[in-house]
Parts: sequence; C-alpha cells; structure tokens
Amino acid sequence: MLIAEKLYLLMADDSEKPEAVVSATGYGMNAAIITDLMVAGRVALSEDEQRQIQLIGAGPCPDPVLAAPLEQLERRGNLSLDDAVKINSLCDVRLLTDSLAKGGIIEYGERTMLGLGKQRVRIINQQIQRQIRTDLHGALHGQKIPGASDTTVLAILQAVGLVHPVLEEELAPMTSAQAQSRIAELAQDSPAADSAQRAVAAMNAAIVSERVIPPAPGKK
Repeated sequence: MLIAEKLYLLMADDSEKPEAVVSATGYGMNAAIITDLMVAGRVALSEDEQRQIQLIGAGPCPDPVLAAPLEQLERRGNLSLDDAVKINSLCDVRLLTDSLAKGGIIEYGERTMLGLGKQRVRIINQQIQRQIRTDLHGALHGQKIPGASDTTVLAILQAVGLVHPVLEEELAPMTSAQAQSRIAELAQDSPAADSAQRAVAAMNAAIVSERVIPPAPGKK
C-alpha cells in the first residue's frame, strides 16, 4: 500500500469529501506521494543543503497514482524538496481514492450539493485501517520495528500538527513532547539498505528536523 494511501485512510472521514483530507493535511499528502516515488525508485534527493529533487529511472510508471505526480515533477524540473511539496494538487486525491475503491477499501457515496457536488467516500474495509493503526501503535511503543512507510506517516502527521488528533489512542499515554521525541527517534533510525531506502530515510529526517512541510491550516 502506498504511503499516501495509508495517510489518506488515517485522515478519512465518512462525512467528508476526499478533498477535505488534502485540505486538512496541508502539504502532507504531497510529501507522502513524493516519498512513494522514492520507494518506487523514481525520485531521489540531492545530498546537499538544497535537497534537490532528482529524477531517476526511465520509462512509464505503471501506477497511475504515481504517474501523475512524476509527470508534474518531470515537467517542472530543478525543484527543491521544499518547493515540490508545495505544488498544488501534486497528489491527485481522485486518483488515490480510485485506487482504494478498486482495491475494495473504500466506496464512493452520495454527492454533496443536492447531488451536483463532489462525492463523499465511505471506508468499507475497516480491517485495513485497523491494521495501519496497530502497526503505528507497535512502532511508537517499541513493540515492532516500523517499516519506512510507517515512519513517514508518523513524520508527516507530526509535521502538520495532527499526530495527536489522528492517533490519540495509539499514542496514549504519551505526552505531545514524548510523541515528538519518539517520532524523531524513529525517523533518524530509518533502515537504509538500498538507495531507495536511503532516500526515504533522508526524507523522513528532513520532515522531522526542518520545516519542509508547513503546518496544516489552523495549526502552529
């Protein structure tokens, strides 16, 4: 499962439109999709302070959720990570929800505005969502070694100021300060066995240590 899909499912609410999730996370969904491109071996980061987006690999990207943002990054060129996460709709939420619907995880519901507006979503496979939360709980409390995607999700939620509202039960009884310290620790200890994992580890470290992702609207 893509990191962006995990983040979406953690944020999704049956009463909201898909676009509401992107609005709530600020630029977090963009950061997630960039990290997914790193995992897929299509994007890396320069090792200097500029953290330039480096496009690697060649040929078409088979996953439409990743193909669209990859095309945007290719078209723009010479972007820093800080600029890339601020591209409007870099993560196409409709492509994301289409993928989750195809996988039987969500379904589209009623349209807003008397049937003329955007469709809401409804999570129909609650087990997937529960497993994501179980994995994050285990990582936070040292009960399991987190995967790179789990660490990225935690780092993004921390950066946008939503880690406690979204993961209140999973964090308990941690304080906000303890949670921040633990997430920073996990990000610094991200496994890096190959080039893609090294890119993700660098991304996670940047997310938790620098203002790569501005806080979500209404957050300080």
